[in-house]
Amino acid sequence: MNAKTEQPLVTVVIVPRESFNMAHDAAQRILDLTKVPFKMIIMEGHAPEYRRNQLRAIAAKHPNVKIVFSDRWKRPHEMVNEAIPMIDTKYVGFIDNDVEIFPGCFENLVQTAEEYGVDCVHPIYLTTKVDDPRGNIIHVAEGTVVRQTLPDGKVFLDSVMTGSGMRLEDYPDKKAKPSEYFEWHAVLFSKKLLDTVGPLNDIMISEHLDYTFRLQQAGFKILLEPKAVGAYQYDRIWELRGEDREYMIYRWDPKEAERSLKDFAARWNLDESSISRRLYWCTEHVGKVKSTYLHNRVINKLRRLMGKQNMPWVPGERYKGELKPDMPAEVKSAYGLTSY
Repeated sequence: MNAKTEQPLVTVVIVPRESFNMAHDAAQRILDLTKVPFKMIIMEGHAPEYRRNQLRAIAAKHPNVKIVFSDRWKRPHEMVNEAIPMIDTKYVGFIDNDVEIFPGCFENLVQTAEEYGVDCVHPIYLTTKVDDPRGNIIHVAEGTVVRQTLPDGKVFLDSVMTGSGMRLEDYPDKKAKPSEYFEWHAVLFSKKLLDTVGPLNDIMISEHLDYTFRLQQAGFKILLEPKAVGAYQYDRIWELRGEDREYMIYRWDPKEAERSLKDFAARWNLDESSISRRLYWCTEHVGKVKSTYLHNRVINKLRRLMGKQNMPWVPGERYKGELKPDMPAEVKSAYGLTSY
């Protein structure tokens, strides 16, 4: 079929995750590697002007690209919600602006959705760059959700990142398989699902789990497609400077995270232990980036010269949520540990 006349089945929506500095390269990579007709919407997120100009240059060359500019910083869930009414294709692929796709990523997601008649398909997520000399290391393949009802009626909840730390080439499954949750790094939905489930709730952390539970309540299923792969590099937070660093701190603001997690817990009747580790992660994540300010680097250098440790990224001890002693053996096995 002629690619110029074929009606696109999918719209790819690029959304800032925590910075802006990879947006141009991520968008260009999708345009270069995706071989089926598609539309692209770039939610630019109020990036610095020179980053905006990079995106404008892409749109000028590609008539299938639309840029939606913001007049202020917004968090990802806000921009996803803004994009939803713009979708007029059968499918939409949301992808963070710091994700590098592998060839065939969106083709395989759409093919799996069509073949199996499902409305949510996600790729394998890597936590390294595509050309990392250490190899392609998996962040999560299929997601596994752990739930346990406690004596007080509250629910202990956690998510298991199946395949985490494994090399991509060692992942054993080559065909699509059920998955219990997706992540917003990259995910394909049908328009039917979005129309049914509706926009995201106003939470900025664990929003992937919240939306997962909502779509499952509505009767939709999730599949992992191992032939689709996207990569984001966690370690790049150490390189963030300027507005990228400031946006990252805004995006993961611990006070907003605490509000969001309390809302998330109330919606799903969760025990406090279900959200404490997530709040710690958020506070630590911001603390790590704040340690890259010049004055903090100078202070830490002086501390090391005095034989002291660096300032802590976050006050207090790292949260270690103990698995409940009466948790089923298969759940403990899924973790592989008795604590995390």
